[in-house]
Amino acid sequence: MSKRTLFLIFALFVITFVLLIITLYNPSNPKPAPIVTVPKESVEQTILSFGQPVATSSSSVTSLTYSLPITITTGKNKVTAVQLEMQYDPQVLTNVSITPSVFFKNPEILLSQIDEKTGRITYAFGVGLKDQGVTGEAVIATLSFEAKTATPRETSILFLPKTLVTAEGLNQSVLKQANNIQFTIGEITSTPSATPVVEPN
Repeated sequence: MSKRTLFLIFALFVITFVLLIITLYNPSNPKPAPIVTVPKESVEQTILSFGQPVATSSSSVTSLTYSLPITITTGKNKVTAVQLEMQYDPQVLTNVSITPSVFFKNPEILLSQIDEKTGRITYAFGVGLKDQGVTGEAVIATLSFEAKTATPRETSILFLPKTLVTAEGLNQSVLKQANNIQFTIGEITSTPSATPVVEPN
């Protein structure tokens, strides 16, 4: 191999090396900024709970009438409808009824079923056709019932998995959790359960 050829090879090597150094350290080609992933806020923000049961009157010497508020906390959800699926012990409670509050300005009752034999309640209601979704924290409905006995006895009312909440702009339930309640009939005090029992998928 001639000296001329060796010189050309060496020159090409030097030029390639210089170009590589310029490319790596050229300030006009800054490193891309790292991508920061912001956690997406969950759409399920609404919580349903029971308030404190209140003995409102005595319909007879053997039973008490109770009023039990059902509360809602919507977060950022603009709630348009609520379907309450609840279970109670029909051997302990009787004459069960449910009444919507003024949370929805003109509540429209969509479904109302109370099975006194099984203790199953299905109650769905929502905003009027021309009304908008509602946000806030308030009593959404009141559950009324009588105790079958005046003797103090512990009982529970449960939210079932089919309980759901709809909101503006979303095609899925926005229910984050629903809290059961355990209380003693024959007494005014109660102990709400803090364990969520409805967790949407």
